[in-house]
Amino acid sequence: MEWTLSNLLSLLRAILVVPMTFALWYNNSMITLLICCTAVITDILDGYFARKFKQETESGRIIDPLADKIFVGAMVIILTLLGKVPIWFLSSVIIRDILIFTGGMYIKKRNGYVLPSNYPGKFAVVCISLTLLGVALDWGVVTIYLQWLSMAAMIVSLYIYAQRFISILKTRTNQFQKSM
Repeated sequence: MEWTLSNLLSLLRAILVVPMTFALWYNNSMITLLICCTAVITDILDGYFARKFKQETESGRIIDPLADKIFVGAMVIILTLLGKVPIWFLSSVIIRDILIFTGGMYIKKRNGYVLPSNYPGKFAVVCISLTLLGVALDWGVVTIYLQWLSMAAMIVSLYIYAQRFISILKTRTNQFQKSM
């Protein structure tokens, strides 16, 4: 792994899972809000610094979304354990993330490069994060609407990721067949 500022910010976001878990478990709304805001800021800044300093790296393309998945995954698991998030929502978030991450790693192994995140995927993560923050801070009925918006965003982003994976695999297969 390259030790760039961007990658360090992504690692920080993953490490923030520990205090965030305690803040959620002990129902400390202010600390939860502070940690979530810090996570959002690190997510914005890691991409900004990677582009600004021309430090976009293969490991950064893995670490950044993985840090998001770890943070959101831990948050949804804790909130489900506390009985604040339904199991179907937990399952949807975890299954989507596993499918996207596994597909991305397969493409990396097969084609030798990591696919960057796309805007529908980022939008889905923002929706999920807002939903979880709303649940943690008890935004009431708003969180029900956010859950359904998150579900729609997850379905759309998973569909777009699947199309992208299939397209890349077909292109690679066609190139292989033409070279024979």
